Amino acid sequence: MPLTTNIEVDHYIDQELRTFQIAAAKHIYKGALVGLTATGYAQPLTASDKCIGIAYEEGDNTSGADGALSLRVFTIGDFGFTLAGATLADVSRPVFASADDTLTFTAASNAYVGIAQDVVSTGEIILRLDTAQRQIKTVVHAVENLAAGADIAARAMLGFDTDAWLISARVVNQTAAAVGIDNSNTCAITLATGAGTVVTKTYDATTVFPTANVSDDLGALSNQHVGNGDVLTLAVTNGVTADPGTFLVIVDYV
Repeated sequence: MPLTTNIEVDHYIDQELRTFQIAAAKHIYKGALVGLTATGYAQPLTASDKCIGIAYEEGDNTSGADGALSLRVFTIGDFGFTLAGATLADVSRPVFASADDTLTFTAASNAYVGIAQDVVSTGEIILRLDTAQRQIKTVVHAVENLAAGADIAARAMLGFDTDAWLISARVVNQTAAAVGIDNSNTCAITLATGAGTVVTKTYDATTVFPTANVSDDLGALSNQHVGNGDVLTLAVTNGVTADPGTFLVIVDYV
């Protein structure tokens, strides 16, 4: 309901630092990448965590319970990090982490942490933290209920008017169940750009098409960099009886 009197609200002037409670039995070192446990406590980042930032200070909760100790974390900003193999061609590329001290350009099975704002020398980057994942954009394409055996040759999903980097791709089934997909009648989904195939995944009796309202990752991407004017296309190739039904193809990029 609308206010009927004046109220005081907390005003946080410092937008960089936030305080988080540390998970039980965890020791976070200054400068470490920090992630969240499933219950919302800070811990040294693991590949499956959501990144919340970089530790401003050390927090040793080795002997404590959840929340017994807190520490401050940088949640925004630019920071110098080592990233093996990084070159100037990687400026603006999305960056991931496999551990609290290890950055990588490999998205699969790793935690997104931000972008390479600059590469100061080979293997040394300036990481721009993106804990809110504001840099990530998503395109969603709805595939109609193709008749069994019907294909999509190469359908445009998105045209790029600036350089970008593809991060991940997945399908989400919107139908009760796919039918007719087996080892002799496969369903192959392929994404590509002018540079070549980005990813392809073939569903059969072993690699089963996802069930209703379930998402399935299409796998590690190739040719992730796209330039101004590039077009991302979708192809679906179905065997004679293969009928995946209606589904979504979803691609994340920065």
